[in-house]
Amino acid sequence: MPGIFQSLDIARRAIWASRLGMDVTSHNIANVNTLGYSRQRVENRAATPLSLPQGMLGMGVQVGDIIRVRNGLLDSQYRQTNHMLSSATAREDIYNQIEVILQEPSETAIGSQINEFFREFSHLAADPENTAIRNTIVQKSKSLTEAFRGQSEQITKLSESIKNNAMAAVDQVNEIARQIAELNGKITGNEFNSFGANDLRDRRDMLVDRLSDYMKVSYSENSRGQITVVAEGMNLVSGVKANTLKAELSNDGGNLQLAIKGSNGNSGLIKSGKLGALLQMHNQEIPDLLEKLDTLAAGFIEEVNRIHSAGQGLATGDPPTPSTGINFFTGNSASTINISSEILNDVSKIAASNDGTPGNGDVALAISNIRNTKIFNGGTQTLDDYYTGIIKNMAIDIETAQNSRHSNQLLKEQIQNQRESESGVSLDEEMTNLIKYQRSFEAAAKVVQVVDQMMETVVNMI
Repeated sequence: MPGIFQSLDIARRAIWASRLGMDVTSHNIANVNTLGYSRQRVENRAATPLSLPQGMLGMGVQVGDIIRVRNGLLDSQYRQTNHMLSSATAREDIYNQIEVILQEPSETAIGSQINEFFREFSHLAADPENTAIRNTIVQKSKSLTEAFRGQSEQITKLSESIKNNAMAAVDQVNEIARQIAELNGKITGNEFNSFGANDLRDRRDMLVDRLSDYMKVSYSENSRGQITVVAEGMNLVSGVKANTLKAELSNDGGNLQLAIKGSNGNSGLIKSGKLGALLQMHNQEIPDLLEKLDTLAAGFIEEVNRIHSAGQGLATGDPPTPSTGINFFTGNSASTINISSEILNDVSKIAASNDGTPGNGDVALAISNIRNTKIFNGGTQTLDDYYTGIIKNMAIDIETAQNSRHSNQLLKEQIQNQRESESGVSLDEEMTNLIKYQRSFEAAAKVVQVVDQMMETVVNMI
Protein backbone atom coordinates (compact mmCIF):
# COMPACT_ATOMS: atom_id res chain seq x y z
CA MET A 1 0.00 0.00 0.00
CA PRO A 2 1.58 3.30 -1.03
CA GLY A 3 2.15 5.87 1.65
CA ILE A 4 2.83 9.55 2.03
CA PHE A 5 6.44 9.09 0.96
CA GLN A 6 5.24 7.74 -2.38
CA SER A 7 3.53 11.07 -3.08
CA LEU A 8 6.75 12.82 -2.13
CA ASP A 9 8.68 10.67 -4.60
CA ILE A 10 6.20 11.47 -7.37
CA ALA A 11 6.63 15.19 -6.65
CA ARG A 12 10.41 14.75 -6.66
CA ARG A 13 10.27 13.18 -10.10
CA ALA A 14 8.06 15.99 -11.35
CA ILE A 15 10.48 18.62 -10.05
CA TRP A 16 13.38 16.85 -11.73
CA ALA A 17 11.49 16.58 -15.04
CA SER A 18 10.50 20.28 -14.90
CA ARG A 19 14.03 21.39 -14.06
CA LEU A 20 15.51 19.29 -16.87
CA GLY A 21 12.93 20.68 -19.27
CA MET A 22 13.90 24.22 -18.26
CA ASP A 23 17.59 23.39 -18.76
CA VAL A 24 16.96 22.04 -22.27
CA THR A 25 14.75 25.02 -23.10
CA SER A 26 17.46 27.41 -21.86
CA HIS A 27 20.00 25.55 -24.01
CA ASN A 28 17.75 25.97 -27.05
CA ILE A 29 17.29 29.68 -26.40
CA ALA A 30 21.03 30.19 -25.92
CA ASN A 31 21.71 28.58 -29.32
CA VAL A 32 18.97 30.30 -31.31
CA ASN A 33 21.64 31.93 -33.50
CA THR A 34 24.11 29.02 -33.54
CA LEU A 35 24.74 27.80 -37.09
CA GLY A 36 23.79 24.15 -37.54
CA TYR A 37 22.17 23.80 -34.10
CA SER A 38 19.23 21.39 -33.87
CA ARG A 39 16.44 22.04 -31.40
CA GLN A 40 16.42 19.58 -28.50
CA ARG A 41 13.60 18.27 -26.39
CA VAL A 42 13.10 15.94 -23.42
CA GLU A 43 11.13 12.80 -24.05
CA ASN A 44 9.23 12.09 -20.82
CA ARG A 45 6.97 9.14 -20.24
CA ALA A 46 4.75 7.90 -17.45
CA ALA A 47 6.64 5.92 -14.81
CA THR A 48 5.88 2.24 -14.30
CA PRO A 49 2.60 2.13 -12.37
CA LEU A 50 2.02 0.30 -9.09
CA SER A 51 -0.40 -2.60 -9.26
CA LEU A 52 -3.07 -2.48 -6.56
CA PRO A 53 -6.23 -4.49 -5.98
CA GLN A 54 -8.14 -1.36 -6.88
CA GLY A 55 -6.23 -0.99 -10.18
CA MET A 56 -3.02 0.52 -11.52
CA LEU A 57 -1.73 3.49 -9.55
CA GLY A 58 0.41 5.96 -11.49
CA MET A 59 3.85 6.69 -10.10
CA GLY A 60 4.46 10.03 -11.78
CA VAL A 61 6.85 10.88 -14.60
CA GLN A 62 9.92 9.05 -15.85
CA VAL A 63 12.49 11.32 -17.49
CA GLY A 64 13.56 9.93 -20.87
CA ASP A 65 16.26 10.92 -23.34
CA ILE A 66 17.20 14.38 -24.55
CA ILE A 67 16.83 14.07 -28.31
CA ARG A 68 17.56 16.26 -31.32
CA VAL A 69 14.69 17.25 -33.57
CA ARG A 70 16.12 16.25 -36.94
CA ASN A 71 14.69 15.02 -40.24
CA GLY A 72 17.10 12.68 -42.00
CA LEU A 73 15.15 12.79 -45.27
CA LEU A 74 15.45 16.58 -45.46
CA ASP A 75 19.16 16.31 -44.67
CA SER A 76 19.60 13.89 -47.57
CA GLN A 77 17.61 16.13 -49.94
CA TYR A 78 19.61 19.18 -48.84
CA ARG A 79 22.94 17.49 -49.55
CA GLN A 80 21.76 16.13 -52.89
CA THR A 81 20.70 19.61 -53.97
CA ASN A 82 23.79 21.23 -52.49
CA HIS A 83 26.28 19.22 -54.55
CA MET A 84 24.35 20.04 -57.74
CA LEU A 85 24.23 23.73 -56.78
CA SER A 86 27.97 23.79 -56.04
CA SER A 87 28.70 22.15 -59.38
CA ALA A 88 26.56 24.64 -61.31
CA THR A 89 28.01 27.59 -59.39
CA ALA A 90 31.60 26.51 -60.08
CA ARG A 91 30.88 26.01 -63.78
CA GLU A 92 29.06 29.33 -64.07
CA ASP A 93 31.93 31.16 -62.38
CA ILE A 94 34.50 29.67 -64.77
CA TYR A 95 32.35 30.28 -67.84
CA ASN A 96 31.95 33.91 -66.75
CA GLN A 97 35.73 34.23 -66.55
CA ILE A 98 36.04 32.76 -70.04
CA GLU A 99 33.41 35.21 -71.27
CA VAL A 100 35.51 38.08 -69.91
CA ILE A 101 38.60 36.70 -71.66
CA LEU A 102 36.82 36.33 -75.02
CA GLN A 103 35.47 39.90 -74.68
CA GLU A 104 32.46 39.20 -76.91
CA PRO A 105 30.87 41.35 -78.13
CA SER A 106 33.44 44.17 -78.26
CA GLU A 107 35.82 45.89 -80.65
CA THR A 108 38.79 44.12 -79.06
CA ALA A 109 37.33 40.63 -79.52
CA ILE A 110 38.94 38.28 -82.04
CA GLY A 111 35.82 38.26 -84.22
CA SER A 112 35.79 42.05 -84.57
CA GLN A 113 39.52 42.19 -85.25
CA ILE A 114 39.33 39.51 -87.93
CA ASN A 115 36.66 41.58 -89.66
CA GLU A 116 38.91 44.65 -89.40
CA PHE A 117 41.77 42.63 -90.95
CA PHE A 118 39.65 41.61 -93.94
CA ARG A 119 38.20 45.11 -94.30
CA GLU A 120 41.66 46.64 -94.64
CA PHE A 121 42.59 44.09 -97.30
CA SER A 122 39.46 45.02 -99.24
CA HIS A 123 40.64 48.65 -99.04
CA LEU A 124 44.06 47.56 -100.28
CA ALA A 125 42.43 45.72 -103.20
CA ALA A 126 40.98 49.05 -104.35
CA ASP A 127 44.29 50.92 -103.87
CA PRO A 128 47.19 48.40 -103.94
CA GLU A 129 50.01 50.96 -103.85
CA ASN A 130 48.68 52.88 -100.82
CA THR A 131 51.38 52.72 -98.13
CA ALA A 132 49.07 54.11 -95.42
CA ILE A 133 46.65 51.22 -95.93
CA ARG A 134 49.55 48.77 -95.78
CA ASN A 135 50.70 50.27 -92.46
CA THR A 136 47.14 50.01 -91.15
CA ILE A 137 47.04 46.34 -92.18
CA VAL A 138 50.19 45.71 -90.13
CA GLN A 139 48.71 47.50 -87.10
CA LYS A 140 45.43 45.60 -87.39
CA SER A 141 47.35 42.35 -87.79
CA LYS A 142 49.40 43.10 -84.67
CA SER A 143 46.23 43.65 -82.66
CA LEU A 144 44.72 40.45 -84.05
CA THR A 145 47.73 38.26 -83.32
CA GLU A 146 48.06 39.76 -79.84
CA ALA A 147 44.39 38.99 -79.22
CA PHE A 148 44.88 35.36 -80.27
CA ARG A 149 48.00 34.92 -78.15
CA GLY A 150 46.57 36.85 -75.21
CA GLN A 151 43.36 34.84 -75.07
CA SER A 152 45.25 31.57 -75.40
CA GLU A 153 47.59 32.60 -72.58
CA GLN A 154 44.76 33.78 -70.31
CA ILE A 155 42.73 30.61 -70.85
CA THR A 156 45.83 28.52 -70.11
CA LYS A 157 46.36 30.50 -66.90
CA LEU A 158 42.70 29.97 -66.03
CA SER A 159 43.24 26.23 -66.40
CA GLU A 160 46.18 26.44 -63.99
CA SER A 161 44.03 28.44 -61.57
CA ILE A 162 41.30 25.78 -61.74
CA LYS A 163 43.89 23.11 -60.94
CA ASN A 164 45.14 25.10 -57.94
CA ASN A 165 41.56 25.60 -56.71
CA ALA A 166 40.96 21.88 -57.00
CA MET A 167 44.14 21.15 -55.03
CA ALA A 168 43.06 23.56 -52.28
CA ALA A 169 39.60 21.98 -52.21
CA VAL A 170 41.19 18.54 -51.81
CA ASP A 171 42.98 19.75 -48.67
CA GLN A 172 39.69 21.10 -47.30
CA VAL A 173 37.89 17.83 -48.01
CA ASN A 174 40.58 15.83 -46.24
CA GLU A 175 40.38 18.15 -43.21
CA ILE A 176 36.59 17.80 -43.08
CA ALA A 177 36.89 14.02 -43.34
CA ARG A 178 39.45 14.01 -40.51
CA GLN A 179 37.12 16.04 -38.28
CA ILE A 180 34.17 13.74 -39.02
CA ALA A 181 36.25 10.69 -38.09
CA GLU A 182 37.35 12.43 -34.89
CA LEU A 183 33.75 13.29 -33.98
CA ASN A 184 32.73 9.68 -34.64
CA GLY A 185 35.07 8.61 -31.86
CA LYS A 186 33.88 11.31 -29.45
CA ILE A 187 30.20 10.55 -30.07
CA THR A 188 30.72 6.85 -29.43
CA GLY A 189 32.62 7.60 -26.22
CA ASN A 190 30.02 10.03 -24.90
CA GLU A 191 27.01 7.88 -25.68
CA PHE A 192 28.68 4.73 -24.37
CA ASN A 193 29.16 6.50 -21.04
CA SER A 194 25.53 7.71 -21.09
CA PHE A 195 26.55 11.30 -21.79
CA GLY A 196 24.65 13.27 -24.38
CA ALA A 197 26.24 13.81 -27.78
CA ASN A 198 23.57 15.92 -29.47
CA ASP A 199 25.81 18.96 -29.92
CA LEU A 200 28.60 16.76 -31.31
CA ARG A 201 26.11 15.26 -33.75
CA ASP A 202 25.14 18.75 -34.87
CA ARG A 203 28.78 19.54 -35.57
CA ARG A 204 29.15 16.31 -37.52
CA ASP A 205 26.02 16.94 -39.58
CA MET A 206 27.26 20.42 -40.41
CA LEU A 207 30.56 18.93 -41.62
CA VAL A 208 28.67 16.48 -43.85
CA ASP A 209 26.72 19.46 -45.22
CA ARG A 210 30.02 21.19 -46.01
CA LEU A 211 31.35 18.02 -47.60
CA SER A 212 28.37 17.97 -49.97
CA ASP A 213 29.67 21.25 -51.43
CA TYR A 214 32.56 19.34 -52.95
CA MET A 215 31.03 16.02 -54.00
CA LYS A 216 27.95 13.84 -53.86
CA VAL A 217 27.90 12.10 -50.48
CA SER A 218 25.72 9.68 -48.58
CA TYR A 219 26.18 8.09 -45.18
CA SER A 220 24.95 5.34 -42.92
CA GLU A 221 25.12 5.11 -39.13
CA ASN A 222 25.98 2.02 -37.11
CA SER A 223 24.76 0.98 -33.68
CA ARG A 224 27.67 2.79 -32.02
CA GLY A 225 26.62 6.15 -33.44
CA GLN A 226 29.47 6.27 -35.97
CA ILE A 227 28.79 7.16 -39.59
CA THR A 228 30.35 5.88 -42.79
CA VAL A 229 30.54 8.61 -45.42
CA VAL A 230 30.45 7.36 -49.01
CA ALA A 231 31.51 9.46 -51.99
CA GLU A 232 31.42 8.12 -55.56
CA GLY A 233 31.07 4.57 -54.24
CA MET A 234 34.14 4.79 -52.00
CA ASN A 235 34.31 5.20 -48.24
CA LEU A 236 35.73 8.62 -47.44
CA VAL A 237 35.12 8.14 -43.71
CA SER A 238 34.64 4.80 -42.04
CA GLY A 239 34.23 5.01 -38.27
CA VAL A 240 37.25 6.71 -36.78
CA LYS A 241 39.29 6.32 -39.99
CA ALA A 242 39.35 8.93 -42.74
CA ASN A 243 40.61 7.85 -46.15
CA THR A 244 42.57 10.35 -48.22
CA LEU A 245 41.40 12.24 -51.27
CA LYS A 246 44.35 12.67 -53.63
CA ALA A 247 44.89 14.77 -56.74
CA GLU A 248 46.84 13.19 -59.57
CA LEU A 249 47.90 14.36 -63.01
CA SER A 250 47.45 11.65 -65.62
CA ASN A 251 50.09 10.84 -68.19
CA ASP A 252 47.68 11.35 -71.12
CA GLY A 253 47.67 15.11 -71.57
CA GLY A 254 47.99 16.11 -67.95
CA ASN A 255 44.34 15.62 -67.02
CA LEU A 256 43.62 16.14 -63.34
CA GLN A 257 42.09 13.19 -61.50
CA LEU A 258 40.81 13.20 -57.93
CA ALA A 259 40.54 9.83 -56.27
CA ILE A 260 39.79 8.50 -52.81
CA LYS A 261 42.57 6.18 -51.78
CA GLY A 262 41.29 3.46 -49.48
CA SER A 263 43.21 1.11 -47.26
CA ASN A 264 42.65 -1.69 -49.79
CA GLY A 265 44.34 0.34 -52.52
CA ASN A 266 41.14 0.81 -54.53
CA SER A 267 40.16 4.24 -55.71
CA GLY A 268 37.07 6.03 -56.94
CA LEU A 269 37.03 9.08 -59.20
CA ILE A 270 35.20 12.24 -58.13
CA LYS A 271 32.73 13.37 -60.79
CA SER A 272 30.17 15.45 -58.86
CA GLY A 273 29.88 18.63 -56.79
CA LYS A 274 32.33 21.50 -56.95
CA LEU A 275 35.30 19.18 -57.42
CA GLY A 276 33.59 17.33 -60.26
CA ALA A 277 32.86 20.65 -61.98
CA LEU A 278 36.47 21.82 -61.57
CA LEU A 279 37.69 18.57 -63.08
CA GLN A 280 35.28 18.79 -66.00
CA MET A 281 36.33 22.36 -66.76
CA HIS A 282 40.05 21.59 -66.40
CA ASN A 283 40.06 18.31 -68.31
CA GLN A 284 37.38 18.87 -70.95
CA GLU A 285 35.94 22.34 -71.43
CA ILE A 286 39.17 24.38 -71.25
CA PRO A 287 41.19 22.03 -73.52
CA ASP A 288 38.25 21.91 -75.95
CA LEU A 289 38.10 25.72 -76.09
CA LEU A 290 41.87 26.00 -76.60
CA GLU A 291 41.69 23.40 -79.36
CA LYS A 292 38.94 25.38 -81.11
CA LEU A 293 40.93 28.61 -80.86
CA ASP A 294 43.98 26.79 -82.25
CA THR A 295 41.88 25.37 -85.10
CA LEU A 296 40.52 28.83 -85.84
CA ALA A 297 44.00 30.37 -85.84
CA ALA A 298 45.55 27.53 -87.85
CA GLY A 299 42.85 27.66 -90.54
CA PHE A 300 43.11 31.44 -90.72
CA ILE A 301 46.94 31.36 -90.95
CA GLU A 302 46.97 28.60 -93.56
CA GLU A 303 44.42 30.22 -95.87
CA VAL A 304 45.91 33.73 -95.67
CA ASN A 305 49.44 32.38 -96.25
CA ARG A 306 48.29 30.18 -99.15
CA ILE A 307 46.89 33.17 -101.04
CA HIS A 308 49.48 35.71 -99.92
CA SER A 309 52.51 33.58 -100.85
CA ALA A 310 51.18 33.26 -104.40
CA GLY A 311 51.01 37.04 -104.86
CA GLN A 312 53.51 39.82 -105.31
CA GLY A 313 54.40 42.84 -103.22
CA LEU A 314 55.34 46.27 -104.51
CA ALA A 315 58.36 46.43 -106.76
CA THR A 316 61.31 47.94 -104.89
CA GLY A 317 65.06 48.23 -105.33
CA ASP A 318 67.20 48.93 -108.36
CA PRO A 319 66.05 47.55 -110.63
CA PRO A 320 62.57 47.42 -108.98
CA THR A 321 61.69 43.83 -108.12
CA PRO A 322 58.47 42.67 -106.41
CA SER A 323 58.71 40.26 -103.48
CA THR A 324 57.13 36.84 -103.96
CA GLY A 325 56.49 33.65 -101.97
CA ILE A 326 56.26 35.38 -98.59
CA ASN A 327 53.95 34.10 -95.86
CA PHE A 328 51.99 36.82 -94.11
CA PHE A 329 51.81 34.96 -90.77
CA THR A 330 54.09 32.62 -88.83
CA GLY A 331 53.01 29.97 -86.34
CA ASN A 332 50.24 27.38 -86.49
CA SER A 333 48.08 27.98 -83.40
CA ALA A 334 46.48 30.70 -81.31
CA SER A 335 49.47 30.75 -78.97
CA THR A 336 52.10 30.98 -81.74
CA ILE A 337 50.48 33.20 -84.40
CA ASN A 338 52.55 36.25 -85.36
CA ILE A 339 53.25 38.51 -88.31
CA SER A 340 56.11 37.54 -90.60
CA SER A 341 59.22 39.54 -89.79
CA GLU A 342 59.59 40.39 -93.50
CA ILE A 343 56.15 42.04 -93.47
CA LEU A 344 56.88 43.83 -90.21
CA ASN A 345 60.13 45.25 -91.56
CA ASP A 346 58.80 46.27 -94.97
CA VAL A 347 55.10 46.82 -95.69
CA SER A 348 55.84 46.90 -99.42
CA LYS A 349 56.17 43.12 -99.22
CA ILE A 350 52.47 42.75 -98.45
CA ALA A 351 51.20 40.97 -101.56
CA ALA A 352 48.22 42.70 -103.17
CA SER A 353 48.74 41.73 -106.83
CA ASN A 354 48.98 38.39 -108.57
CA ASP A 355 51.17 39.67 -111.42
CA GLY A 356 52.71 42.93 -110.25
CA THR A 357 50.65 45.04 -112.63
CA PRO A 358 50.07 48.54 -111.19
CA GLY A 359 46.57 48.83 -109.80
CA ASN A 360 46.09 45.05 -109.64
CA GLY A 361 44.65 44.07 -106.24
CA ASP A 362 43.45 40.55 -107.01
CA VAL A 363 45.43 38.91 -104.17
CA ALA A 364 44.28 41.48 -101.61
CA LEU A 365 40.70 40.94 -102.77
CA ALA A 366 41.09 37.16 -102.50
CA ILE A 367 42.39 37.53 -98.94
CA SER A 368 39.46 39.78 -98.03
CA ASN A 369 37.10 37.14 -99.43
CA ILE A 370 38.46 34.44 -97.09
CA ARG A 371 35.74 35.49 -94.65
CA ASN A 372 33.21 33.94 -97.07
CA THR A 373 35.20 30.80 -97.84
CA LYS A 374 34.14 27.52 -96.22
CA ILE A 375 37.41 26.17 -94.87
CA PHE A 376 36.38 24.60 -91.52
CA ASN A 377 34.78 21.27 -90.60
CA GLY A 378 35.40 19.67 -93.96
CA GLY A 379 34.51 22.74 -95.97
CA THR A 380 31.09 23.26 -94.38
CA GLN A 381 31.78 26.40 -92.34
CA THR A 382 33.27 29.80 -93.01
CA LEU A 383 35.67 31.40 -90.58
CA ASP A 384 32.84 33.53 -89.24
CA ASP A 385 30.56 30.48 -88.91
CA TYR A 386 33.20 28.60 -86.96
CA TYR A 387 34.00 31.48 -84.60
CA THR A 388 30.33 32.32 -84.09
CA GLY A 389 29.75 28.67 -83.20
CA ILE A 390 32.38 28.92 -80.46
CA ILE A 391 30.71 32.00 -78.98
CA LYS A 392 27.18 30.57 -79.29
CA ASN A 393 28.18 27.33 -77.59
CA MET A 394 29.80 29.33 -74.81
CA ALA A 395 26.61 31.37 -74.38
CA ILE A 396 24.56 28.15 -74.19
CA ASP A 397 26.94 26.68 -71.59
CA ILE A 398 26.72 29.86 -69.49
CA GLU A 399 22.92 29.91 -69.69
CA THR A 400 22.71 26.21 -68.78
CA ALA A 401 24.94 26.72 -65.74
CA GLN A 402 23.00 29.83 -64.70
CA ASN A 403 19.65 28.05 -64.98
CA SER A 404 20.96 25.07 -63.04
CA ARG A 405 22.37 27.32 -60.33
CA HIS A 406 19.16 29.33 -60.09
CA SER A 407 16.84 26.31 -59.86
CA ASN A 408 19.04 24.47 -57.38
CA GLN A 409 19.47 27.64 -55.30
CA LEU A 410 15.70 27.98 -54.98
CA LEU A 411 15.33 24.28 -54.15
CA LYS A 412 18.11 24.46 -51.56
CA GLU A 413 16.48 27.47 -49.90
CA GLN A 414 13.12 25.67 -49.79
CA ILE A 415 14.66 22.58 -48.21
CA GLN A 416 16.66 24.69 -45.76
CA ASN A 417 13.49 26.52 -44.74
CA GLN A 418 11.83 23.15 -44.11
CA ARG A 419 14.82 22.05 -42.06
CA GLU A 420 14.67 25.26 -40.05
CA SER A 421 10.95 24.85 -39.42
CA GLU A 422 11.58 21.39 -37.97
CA SER A 423 15.01 21.66 -36.40
CA GLY A 424 15.43 25.37 -35.83
CA VAL A 425 14.71 27.14 -32.54
CA SER A 426 11.50 29.18 -32.29
CA LEU A 427 11.77 31.71 -29.48
CA ASP A 428 7.98 31.90 -29.20
CA GLU A 429 7.76 28.15 -28.73
CA GLU A 430 10.65 28.05 -26.28
CA MET A 431 9.18 30.88 -24.18
CA THR A 432 5.92 28.94 -24.05
CA ASN A 433 7.81 25.85 -22.92
CA LEU A 434 9.65 27.90 -20.33
CA ILE A 435 6.38 29.06 -18.78
CA LYS A 436 5.01 25.52 -18.97
CA TYR A 437 7.98 24.06 -17.11
CA GLN A 438 7.91 26.92 -14.61
CA ARG A 439 4.26 26.22 -13.78
CA SER A 440 4.95 22.50 -13.64
CA PHE A 441 7.83 23.11 -11.24
CA GLU A 442 5.67 25.35 -9.05
CA ALA A 443 2.89 22.76 -8.96
CA ALA A 444 5.31 19.96 -8.04
CA ALA A 445 6.82 22.15 -5.33
CA LYS A 446 3.30 22.76 -4.02
CA VAL A 447 2.80 18.99 -3.81
CA VAL A 448 5.99 18.75 -1.75
CA GLN A 449 4.70 21.51 0.51
CA VAL A 450 1.36 19.74 0.99
CA VAL A 451 3.03 16.40 1.67
CA ASP A 452 5.29 18.13 4.20
CA GLN A 453 2.23 19.53 5.96
CA MET A 454 0.61 16.09 5.97
CA MET A 455 3.73 14.55 7.48
CA GLU A 456 3.84 17.29 10.11
CA THR A 457 0.21 16.53 10.99
CA VAL A 458 0.98 12.83 11.35
CA VAL A 459 4.02 13.54 13.53
CA ASN A 460 1.97 15.82 15.79
CA MET A 461 -0.57 13.05 16.26
CA ILE A 462 2.03 10.85 17.90
